[in-house]
Amino acid sequence: MAGLGSVQAATNSHVTHGAGAEIMSSRGRHTLTLGGDVRRQRWDILSQQDARGTFAFSGGATGLDLADFLLGLPRSASIAFGNADKLFSAPAYDAYVTDDWRVNPVLTVNAGVRWEYEGPIDERLGRLANLDVAPGFRSATAIVGNDSIHADARGLQPRLGIALRPVPGSSLVIRAGYGIYRNTQVYQPIALLLAQQPPLSKALSVETSASNPLTLANGFTTTPGTTRNTFAVDPDFRIGYAHNWQILAQRDLPASLTMTATYLGTHGSRLMQEFLPNTAPAGSTGSCEACGYIYLASNGHSDRHTGQLQLRRRLRNGLTATAQYALSKATDDAGAFTGVSTSGSAIVQDWQHPDADRGPSNFDQRHLLTAQLQYTSGAASTGGGLMDGRVARFFRGWTITSQLTAGSGLPFTPVYLVPVPGTGVTGSIRASVAGTAADLADGYYLNPAAFVAPAAGQWGTAGRNSVTGPRVFSMDAGVGRTFLWGDRLNLDWRLNATNVLNRVTYAAVNAFVGSPQFGLPTVANPMRKIQTSLRVRF
Repeated sequence: MAGLGSVQAATNSHVTHGAGAEIMSSRGRHTLTLGGDVRRQRWDILSQQDARGTFAFSGGATGLDLADFLLGLPRSASIAFGNADKLFSAPAYDAYVTDDWRVNPVLTVNAGVRWEYEGPIDERLGRLANLDVAPGFRSATAIVGNDSIHADARGLQPRLGIALRPVPGSSLVIRAGYGIYRNTQVYQPIALLLAQQPPLSKALSVETSASNPLTLANGFTTTPGTTRNTFAVDPDFRIGYAHNWQILAQRDLPASLTMTATYLGTHGSRLMQEFLPNTAPAGSTGSCEACGYIYLASNGHSDRHTGQLQLRRRLRNGLTATAQYALSKATDDAGAFTGVSTSGSAIVQDWQHPDADRGPSNFDQRHLLTAQLQYTSGAASTGGGLMDGRVARFFRGWTITSQLTAGSGLPFTPVYLVPVPGTGVTGSIRASVAGTAADLADGYYLNPAAFVAPAAGQWGTAGRNSVTGPRVFSMDAGVGRTFLWGDRLNLDWRLNATNVLNRVTYAAVNAFVGSPQFGLPTVANPMRKIQTSLRVRF
């Protein structure tokens, strides 16, 4: 089964005018670089966010979501249309200075600082609608204009790197670096959401109730006094940034091998958090009179630590190969820092305690092994390069490649399909842990007895991304050769195979508590596929 939907047309035009300058000066062992850029960006977009509208069915009327659909009784509905043409523009500036200092033959230091400024996006006719939220989220009033988000000019980013050869005459090299990097691509998706709100367009997200029952024939209505805007941004929103540091040691080994050991660390600050003000779990006595919209703030944090070990064979006698293993751990309390969203797991569960959402990041993969191999026959003397004759000419020049990826699964969250009251957002309530220790049945990645629906008036106790999905495995291979035909004609033949071992792996697991398929895989990765191609060059 799949959702019903239709493709929505869109036209986009992106124009950037920019100018930059750079000056370099060398004095003794120092090489100074000074530069900067000025850019003016413009986006002309013709699109609708959700012009046809969306219905969600959760089984609230009959106990079965499919039965609710057949009866035409949606649990929630959302729609956003109008103000289709959007004329965005924004400035961007940067300046930097760097000193590359060769201290002595074994030590080099590279130090500098970079400043970046990305202004909030303006709409040429001022068609952006935000919410002016009262202290404590007691009320919210729509405001229209380009000045609802304050500019963030605090974009200083220091950088430092060193390279050291601690043992004279040895191939051992130690490199280390530290820097701050800003997320410079946050404003455009925010502006798209602000442009698709009342009074500029019709946008609402509502759930069924006794006073406002939803049907397929009458699903996009609200009761008097309901907040119609679906999205708001903190006026003091700041651009997120990350502290990155790393240290690696590299050394050459016999047989054309090179080994590299690396540690990488990242700490993210001012990351995007989305929550639903004034909401409460289903069945609680909390009030939701001033809710119904998603609020975006920049209070999230993240941490990631990775250790890598790489063994690489340099190209020799036609053979080159690389194998790398990584052990990492990534956590955050900002499910939206990879991109804003108006539904799903990116939204914090308990708006009063957003830090309680801290858990494994969506991309957290504890173990990852990758390997690549390439061999070309008839290369060098020991690889057959001195062979002659018809048989030798036939076997010379073939290139064989292979790629292997194996690792732990990605995390996900068990959820219970009950919308947060007053918001129309589904899938935001997590399941609760039952405390059972029963063994998993064959084929299950989640124990159905280990999770239950949340108690009335309480949030679910299951942690965000607290379950690990199926392991990752893929192996691809290919073979090819270029045939010379005369002096001017070349034939390139290639045979590629994906999932060459035809091993069954899964891409997703049913995480909806109460579903008969809860804990079972729902999507399998593609089976083996072989493709051949022939290209003529002249």
